[in-house]
Amino acid sequence: PEDSTYNRIALRFVSDSSEHFLGFGEQFSHLDLKGHKFPLLAQEQGVGRGDKKTTAIAKMVGAEGNEYSTYSPIPFFLTTKNRAMFIENSEYMEIDLTHNEYAEITVWANQITGYLWVADSPLELLSHYTEVSGRMPLLPDWAFGTWLGVQGGKEHVMRIVAEAKAAQNPITALWIQDWVGKRKTSIGSRLWWTWESDETSYPNLKAFCKEMNEQNIHVLGYINSFLADKGTVYQKAKENHFLVKDKENNDYKIPAGGFDAYLLDLSNPEAFNWYKSVIKTNLVGNGFSGWMADFGEWLPHDAVIHSQESAFDYHNNYPVDWIRLNREVIQELNKESELVFFNRSGWGFSNRYSTLFWEGDQTVNWGKHDGLKSAITGLLSSGMSGIAINHSDIGGYTNISVPFLNSNRSRELFYRWAEFAAFTPVFRTHEGLKPQKNFQFYNDSEGQAFFAKMGKIHFALKDYLKHVNQEATEKGWPMIRHPYLVFPKDKNTLQLKYQFFLGNDLLVIPVTEPDKKVVSGYFPQGQWESLWKDEVLEGETYHTVSAPLGEPAVFIRKNGEWGNRIKNSIQAIDIVR
Repeated sequence: PEDSTYNRIALRFVSDSSEHFLGFGEQFSHLDLKGHKFPLLAQEQGVGRGDKKTTAIAKMVGAEGNEYSTYSPIPFFLTTKNRAMFIENSEYMEIDLTHNEYAEITVWANQITGYLWVADSPLELLSHYTEVSGRMPLLPDWAFGTWLGVQGGKEHVMRIVAEAKAAQNPITALWIQDWVGKRKTSIGSRLWWTWESDETSYPNLKAFCKEMNEQNIHVLGYINSFLADKGTVYQKAKENHFLVKDKENNDYKIPAGGFDAYLLDLSNPEAFNWYKSVIKTNLVGNGFSGWMADFGEWLPHDAVIHSQESAFDYHNNYPVDWIRLNREVIQELNKESELVFFNRSGWGFSNRYSTLFWEGDQTVNWGKHDGLKSAITGLLSSGMSGIAINHSDIGGYTNISVPFLNSNRSRELFYRWAEFAAFTPVFRTHEGLKPQKNFQFYNDSEGQAFFAKMGKIHFALKDYLKHVNQEATEKGWPMIRHPYLVFPKDKNTLQLKYQFFLGNDLLVIPVTEPDKKVVSGYFPQGQWESLWKDEVLEGETYHTVSAPLGEPAVFIRKNGEWGNRIKNSIQAIDIVR
């Protein structure tokens, strides 16, 4: 390692055209990466990422991303020859799978450490990998109800909660990201990154959380590792030199979308431990049961950090340390069965520390690279990379509002996204970057009723979700599974992109296009019974099935371990047909 003669190593190994590669972290555009060449670097995923119109607009302001940009790249893969590799390095990497005779991984370091496995199945490979890299813990019992992502101050939030409860939506969590207050910027309304309660919006926050808890609703907040230049938390960080520096030894000023911010230096043990105390006091101390631990992928490559190592080399490890910081808060408070945080950025070993991932900021459209379709692809790829518990913002996040392209959330998109999310581990809304331009479930009684129905369906799956969560924790198997993981010997499963299994017994084929009432999907070996009616389809073939709004194409493995229990649970709830 001390030898600086070489600054990168290329690892080349024999492969052939029949070997397909899966994994490499949370990939939003591609599942089978055979034939692709791409980097592994934790970064803002960007807007559009290749969806033509959206990307063209985002490119004008340098926010476009590409089909390989991702918050959570992970240097792990498994192949259809039932072999897998995990590289422990955190340095920048380049993956070249474009050759028929070999595959090549280039690591920008002079030493590589890692693991190789051969097994009988892809799920067995994931168990071997997560035994080394870590497995995510069980979600708290309250996590399996509906999470309302609402903002706008105490009175507004309480009204939305009351209306949702009146619609009989099983609300168990309220996520108020604006507990710190909001500011207007050139790109929309943004939060104040001060990490202190805004008494104007939420007077006596602790009492508010207690009031919600008495209704069996857990309140969650928001934090990231940036600091705006305002407030006592920022002043403490500045005075103690806890912020990342630039080459002139000034606190590194980072444009953060409409304002400037400063990044906590997580390589500094004192800063690391101090920030844990901020979360303990200002979030948990005010009554929060969890929080979004946002960002993690923004460390500038030319920054100067406390550890004196290259910021470029530390860049991919920054999100892992950010996740670890949040996990240690929960561990030190001895509240691992009560609290949960959710993060978007990661690298190798991030699944060792995270309690829950979410997929970051998709655009509020149907796009392959950055819309509804990409959210499905992201869940599947991340699941094959050790991120066993993951979910998305229902309806997406990013708005594009310019002449000739108004990408704002429609009612239909929200409905279809909610249908998809009802069969994922966590059912959580987000109002989006520009809430007033997006359809919200609380806009009218029809929206409330539809969203409540999906919430009831998700809640009816609680026992099954807990069973699948147990498999994730004990075996490292993803809760959302690509069909290849469940039926690896069926060659038809490999190229499937927009259908998935929840556990091994529930097959879900979401509608991913507007104005569609039917959907086509592949049914593997066995018999598959509709969740909604007395219909049984034979496997090992494609079927086109009806999928009207409110009845997504979901099928149970007939005679499976959970089939009858799931159907009985769904039939027992009061839903509008």
